Amino acid sequence: MPVPFAPSAEQQAVIDAYLRGEDLAVQAGAGTGKSATLALIAQAQRRHRPAAKAWYLTFNKRNATEVQATFTQYGLTNARASTAHSYANRACRAIPSLRHMVERLNKRDLKIGDEMRLLGIGRSSRCLAATVHPDLIRPGDDGLRVPDYDPPFSVQRRFFTLTRKTVDKFCQSADREVASQHVPSLAELRPELRALVGRELIASAQRMWDELCTPTSPLGTEHGHYLKAWALTDPVIGSPGDVLLYDECQDANPVLAEVVVAQRGRVQLALVGDANQQIYTFTGSVDAMQGFVALPGVTALPLTESRRFGPLIAAEANRVLDKLDRTGEGIRLVGIGPRNGHVQRLYTDADTYKVTAIVCRTNALVIEHIMSQVQAGRRVYSTLDIQDLQQLARDVALVEAGRAREARNTVLQGFTDLDLWNAWLDDDEDEHQELREKVKAVLDYGVAQIAALASVLKAKPELADVTVSTVHKAKGGTWDSVLVDMGEQPIDDDDDEKLRLLYVALTRARQLVLWKPPAGNARANVREIVRSLRSGRTIA
Repeated sequence: MPVPFAPSAEQQAVIDAYLRGEDLAVQAGAGTGKSATLALIAQAQRRHRPAAKAWYLTFNKRNATEVQATFTQYGLTNARASTAHSYANRACRAIPSLRHMVERLNKRDLKIGDEMRLLGIGRSSRCLAATVHPDLIRPGDDGLRVPDYDPPFSVQRRFFTLTRKTVDKFCQSADREVASQHVPSLAELRPELRALVGRELIASAQRMWDELCTPTSPLGTEHGHYLKAWALTDPVIGSPGDVLLYDECQDANPVLAEVVVAQRGRVQLALVGDANQQIYTFTGSVDAMQGFVALPGVTALPLTESRRFGPLIAAEANRVLDKLDRTGEGIRLVGIGPRNGHVQRLYTDADTYKVTAIVCRTNALVIEHIMSQVQAGRRVYSTLDIQDLQQLARDVALVEAGRAREARNTVLQGFTDLDLWNAWLDDDEDEHQELREKVKAVLDYGVAQIAALASVLKAKPELADVTVSTVHKAKGGTWDSVLVDMGEQPIDDDDDEKLRLLYVALTRARQLVLWKPPAGNARANVREIVRSLRSGRTIA
């Protein structure tokens, strides 16, 4: 069946530009029918270029699944949606020299000590034990002396973790070789050691990468490894005359963005995203739209009409956009959905037990609301990975007991010094921000309460009365009524990160948004419930 509705004027402008053969940068506001627009492009292609294909790529599996369902619903057999990792996985299986990258995925045949010996970590990590001799400092000699023996295992393990982080950053980047920009922060080291350690890490990471690329290597691989290996082959996507639809490009993995833009001139490109929904910068993502839209011959077009919600919810979202877009030149939403939809700033605790979703800024807030909703007798589904959180709780307990080396999480394994551990918890660096938030939630609620959550949560959202999620996991979701909880602290007008999270949260609802700017947000009752639970009451 064809797409069962006529395109809006904005959607028609996108279709017309596509049919003219132009490369497109589509700024699609929240709820503005992005998936429908992509389906309309695929439909236009099928009618006017029946031999061509439409290739949809995104980083997020949820988006790929939903868009493929849309293509299937409308009989668009010329269009195929896939995550970047899925596409790269298939490609690597077809390349003999890269097949091991997917066949060795998550394999851990070597003990960590054997893996470190394979990579020469003992010798490389000696730099961490270097000493400064001021009396030896002279032109061409920094006075640093590296010992001629391997340091203790804990020091080697720390260097090994830094090596893996360097490889991870390299894999996220568009660079072809490991370099200084991939070395993680070494702020905890003495300043005079940083340059030396940085050089050793570059060499160590390059050895690890070379080993990962060796078909006979015993090392296990990760998803980022095969994606990077595929990207370094300068892959070709589709055939001349096809169109490549790259979605969510405001939070692009740099390595994938490079691959996509490199297809220009051979296939037609349509990059789709919303800079105001860029919420994954802490993972190293970039806004690929910025550089792309500046290229000669790229046509920039907006999608501003939202059928998801009406004018009142759009007005609330636009107040956030006014703060994010200080020039006034960016898009603003036009709500053409349910006209009775609205934002309710005054509400009772009872009102919070009627919403169909709760969207929170942090994992700690998610846990609070799960407890509160269960206590009120509601069936709860959460996007929180409870098994992952339970394992993290066990790892945190090991770190706090001085047994960090026994933790499964490779980041937490490095905290054999509790002073460094506490400093990391107080840090606000982007690196490992999501992990840090989860650790804080574990410390707030304890292992027992985290374990109790698993027994009360529903396995599927359709089995629940309410879904409780972080903003990051809620992105792309839509519910009838949403309680937004951004925490207790007011959001500064120049805090773009929190403003973008708020914009995403406010635009999840069709009918009702419960939202009052921080200084309250119905926390008293939630905290009272949490206190009672800690005193020994159960949550079921």
